[in-house]
Amino acid sequence: MLPPPGWVPFEWPAAWKDPALLSRLDGGPVNCILFPPDVPAPVREAAAKSFDTPAIAWKKSSELNWNSPGPVAAIGDAVWPELALRARESNGSMEAGPTGAPWLDANGWLIQMALFRANPAPVWIRSDPPEDAARFELANYRLALAEACAYGASRPLWLAPALAAGIAAGNEFALATWSKLLAELRWHCVRKQQTLWPAFGRLLILTSFAGANEFNATEVLNLAARRNLSFRIANPAALQPASLNGAQAVLYIDAEPLSASAAAALAGFVEAGGLLLCMRQPPGVFRNLKPSKEAHPRFDIFLSGKGRIAFSHKAWDDQWVLAQDAHLLMSRRHDAVRLFNGSSLLHFHTASPDGRHWLVHLLNYSLREPASQVTLQTWARISGARFHLPERAPAALEIHRETGACELYLPRFSVYSAVELELQTNA
Repeated sequence: MLPPPGWVPFEWPAAWKDPALLSRLDGGPVNCILFPPDVPAPVREAAAKSFDTPAIAWKKSSELNWNSPGPVAAIGDAVWPELALRARESNGSMEAGPTGAPWLDANGWLIQMALFRANPAPVWIRSDPPEDAARFELANYRLALAEACAYGASRPLWLAPALAAGIAAGNEFALATWSKLLAELRWHCVRKQQTLWPAFGRLLILTSFAGANEFNATEVLNLAARRNLSFRIANPAALQPASLNGAQAVLYIDAEPLSASAAAALAGFVEAGGLLLCMRQPPGVFRNLKPSKEAHPRFDIFLSGKGRIAFSHKAWDDQWVLAQDAHLLMSRRHDAVRLFNGSSLLHFHTASPDGRHWLVHLLNYSLREPASQVTLQTWARISGARFHLPERAPAALEIHRETGACELYLPRFSVYSAVELELQTNA
């Protein structure tokens, strides 16, 4: 049997009572089965001969013991990924807004947080399916799988009751759907080492996630991701100068004073040209500050060496605005990659350990090909670009040189793709 990092899980449908249905997994990548409580003993005994069958304790992310999560950090209160436009029951109108439920239900920020806090345990997510799961098409399942895999986590493969019944009965359409799901899951598994590349972002979000800081931190992560603002996470207690390599800005979310070592590291970072945003001025650390001519409605901005420090006028009370302010004060010119015409797309940017390759995962929550040409732009000097789609050979992309940037015109895709960039120099 395999150790937990090698598990590829499947949620056994409650209606499957026949051990012979284990044959539906033949030839696929699934090697771990999660059984419902009432599964017949013959099914469990037959599965144990070829599969791992762990009992997983799913918990809300706020209740998980991050220091000792178990064999996997199993988060049970994720969301089903979708473009969540829901009609109000009162008047039939559509809700909309940056922080409300009807925009994008996405889990990327949650996975990034969990991988940071549970390290080195693997991260699994699951969620209750939407009420309309009976109408799911292949694309709904594909997005759920691709989202988890792109961010470096696992989501147990789950089947709506109607699809599970069709597979059990040998329905031709259901079996074809099942075969495509297993093939796509296999494709993601083959690429797993690449999906474990670390996140690349010019913004470093500094937080302990402790106590009252947890709400602010998790909301900022969520809303930064919705802005396609790439970020990395660090704990202020473990901050070292090397943690700041590659960052252009640091957002210190917590209310507590910085430790002397963290403050010293940040002072050096700012003096070298970085930007620090924090709730209040750390006493006695940043000296010889000069007021900046840059005015801001929510921050007092000072100059220190070649960099800037922005002290908030008050405690954080609007995490969407805070994420927006961090993005704009850092400047979008420091976005390593940008998407144009990607309204329903989220991207997750990673870098190879040697710094010579970037991989930009693209997730389309509308499940439809975009109506307009989607363009990926980067300031980095690149020598090559390849477009990846599940179960297809990578395709080279033409690089269009623009003033100070390179642009890639992306082929249409409905669920998931990835763009691999080969850099001329490490970035």
